[in-house]
Amino acid sequence: MGTLVCTIELDKQKGITVKVSNAEANIVQTVVMDGTSITMKVAGASDTSTVVQKADSVTVTCKDFKVDADTVTLLSKQASKWTSQATLALESTQDMTLTSQAKLTQSATADAKLSSTANVNVEATGQLALQGMSAAMKATAGEAKVEGLTLKLSGQTQAELAGAMAKVSGQASLDLEAQGMANLKASGITSVAGALVKLG
Repeated sequence: MGTLVCTIELDKQKGITVKVSNAEANIVQTVVMDGTSITMKVAGASDTSTVVQKADSVTVTCKDFKVDADTVTLLSKQASKWTSQATLALESTQDMTLTSQAKLTQSATADAKLSSTANVNVEATGQLALQGMSAAMKATAGEAKVEGLTLKLSGQTQAELAGAMAKVSGQASLDLEAQGMANLKASGITSVAGALVKLG
């Protein structure tokens, strides 16, 4: 490294300016204390980083900002906002928790995906609503189960239940009804049994 040029300027109006110039690396370091703020600036050939500290704020402007610490705690008494003009990635090598003491809203203008290599649980102590232009639920290796105090399945135009074996049962009563035509058909034997059977 070549010879550095160091200057200190004292001014009753402008305050104190400390400057270190490195001509060989084309870098100038400047610290200015003007009685209102402290400004630290490092200017290179193509990039400049600044830290401006005032009584009520600290502003950092740079190309690459890094924090390396054992623990990091951020506390805001008022509203907080984090905006990335490119990709934003949050990653944890261990458990991650996202908690709100009030309403939590997540939205995307493109596709949204929630996945896990283990279990996924969605739970609400109030009403749970799932809605889409079309909806599909599939169990690839086990039972698909829907359970409630009452169960209602309806289709505005058509409803279909199909399987290699299909069974509909009621512990108390079972009603099958159609406002129009009703068809009961089997390619093999059709049996109707009961203690009392009424047709017609």
